[in-house]
Amino acid sequence: MGQLENLYNEAREYLVGGASAGQRYHKILGQPLYLDHADGCRLYDVDGNSYIDYHGCAGAALYGYNHPRLKAAVDKAVEKGFFMNFDTKYHVELAKLFREFFPSAEKVRLCNTGSEATQGAVRLARAYTGKDIIIRFDGHFHGMHELVWYNHNMTAPMDEYGEVETTPDCPGFASSAKDVVKNVAFNDIDALEHAVEKYKDQVAAIILEPISFNCGCLVSSREYLEKVRKICDREGIVLIFDEVISGLRMRPGSAQLYYGVTPDLTTAAKAIGGGFSIAALLGKDKFMQKLNPLGSTIMSGTYSGALMPVLAAIECLKMAKEPEFYDHIDGIAEALYGGMNDLFRKHGIKGHVRGVGARFAIYFGVENPEDDYDFRKVAGQMDAETYTKFTRECLTHGLFFHDTAGATSPAHYGFNIQHTMKDIEITLDSIDRIFGRIK
Repeated sequence: MGQLENLYNEAREYLVGGASAGQRYHKILGQPLYLDHADGCRLYDVDGNSYIDYHGCAGAALYGYNHPRLKAAVDKAVEKGFFMNFDTKYHVELAKLFREFFPSAEKVRLCNTGSEATQGAVRLARAYTGKDIIIRFDGHFHGMHELVWYNHNMTAPMDEYGEVETTPDCPGFASSAKDVVKNVAFNDIDALEHAVEKYKDQVAAIILEPISFNCGCLVSSREYLEKVRKICDREGIVLIFDEVISGLRMRPGSAQLYYGVTPDLTTAAKAIGGGFSIAALLGKDKFMQKLNPLGSTIMSGTYSGALMPVLAAIECLKMAKEPEFYDHIDGIAEALYGGMNDLFRKHGIKGHVRGVGARFAIYFGVENPEDDYDFRKVAGQMDAETYTKFTRECLTHGLFFHDTAGATSPAHYGFNIQHTMKDIEITLDSIDRIFGRIK
């Protein structure tokens, strides 16, 4: 019995399911992967096994592990007392940097998690408009709270107009909470127009992932987002972009820059902190003025904007400004995604890889990679059996793909800026052998 199994047996006595968070349970292992340490782009478990990491801490570890510039930021915070609940000149510096990556960031309010940011965004939109209904999109994910956690990893009934029955993602929601949340098919502007007309003068906000990495990697088009923007302007609806995953992921630094469409409010987290717990609500000034202390809408927290994650975030954004940063991401993405798609063809396995910037998804069973297929099309074609075989084989070949895919869409994976072309060569060589075993 190895240390992994021993530790799991002990952990179950104290932690629910042996894990400190539910998604850390790895269904292939039948337990969490307990790490000893991580460095660069590699994970090292308590049994001494090493893995090239493509989970990336669900997208938070864009800068990899043990990055020297982030270590220096931590040291600086420790020297200054690593305090929280006070602001500094560094908070102003970080807010200035946000403006360079997110056009909507006229004003900034810091928090700790993406869920906190979306909660604040929805509350602010309702306060600004005086309306209750939130429109969201089939398959998208915006955090684990009752304001938005519906219709993510499921396909609920959809009517002829593209409106989807509002269904909570887990038990424990008040039955009335769903009454003010409406869901429509993504990338279908007619469905959105119908919902806006049906609930006319009741809609506070439309919230979406401009690139839905929570559906694997489901892209939208500039034309679609431009039309959504026009609907919001016409109807007095607040447009919220959830960039918790897409933020900093691709050149030139956010999805709103990538598409050239500016929302009213933006939520950012994960990559902006490089592994530290920090998030932000970014917005146009006329909306953000409603937040306390200027307005009466409260968004505050003891650990919001703690010094250590603020200093880490400054380094993250400074690195993203450097010329070679996105050159490296683009080069790794081209080699990895192109190489994997070549291997799909070589082995005659039905499927493909789709990625934008440093985050991607593997679509076993799904054809037509150039087609802007929808969430439900993926759900109907996805080959979960082959997906599971692949993630199991990866563990024995020194690659870590955390198996978090549900019944409807693949997990989102990613590389970090410390992956090298040599790491990609090793990865593709391993996947070549894996595909030969699972086809």
